[in-house]
Amino acid sequence: MKKSFLTLCGLLLTSALYAQSSVPAATQKKMDVLWKRAEYRMVVIGDHYWHDGFHYHLMRMLFVLAEVNPKNVETFSNLGYILDSYGQSKRAFQVYDRGIAENPNEFDLYLDAGFWQFQKGNYPQATRYLEKAITFKNAPVIVFKTLAHTYERMGETEKSIKMWEQTVRRFPNDAASKVNLERVRKKAQGGTGT
Repeated sequence: MKKSFLTLCGLLLTSALYAQSSVPAATQKKMDVLWKRAEYRMVVIGDHYWHDGFHYHLMRMLFVLAEVNPKNVETFSNLGYILDSYGQSKRAFQVYDRGIAENPNEFDLYLDAGFWQFQKGNYPQATRYLEKAITFKNAPVIVFKTLAHTYERMGETEKSIKMWEQTVRRFPNDAASKVNLERVRKKAQGGTGT
């Protein structure tokens, strides 16, 4: 069943590539519905692959999904995560960068790439992504906090303090940001900052 479905998806993709350049509107509407159904089914199959432990099958499925709908940020996010989890970090960041190129007006992949670079201790690379992520109006507090921590780990205490101050102003109900701001201020004054 899964193989025949994937074969159908492949045939649809191939036929779309060789189809005439101008498709009648009614036909395009029907094709769009079929693509949405196929995409949904692929997500469901991918979910089963994840839960059943067939992660390499899932990776292949996510690569197909990224081609079918490159505007789905979650596909790139999941694919980058699983590739990195399997030790394919270089490929994961290629996926993040491609997803960013396809979706430059979404903060999500900038955060994902920045967070993973932070986790690996690649702080200059992390700032490259995180500094872009905080420019989005809908960026969540975790973006700001991760960038503030990144600056601190790089030894850029003043930048870290400014980022914590900005975080406290933007997210006044986030108690952890206030605690971290005071901790880094104390550290800058020669305290332990722990």
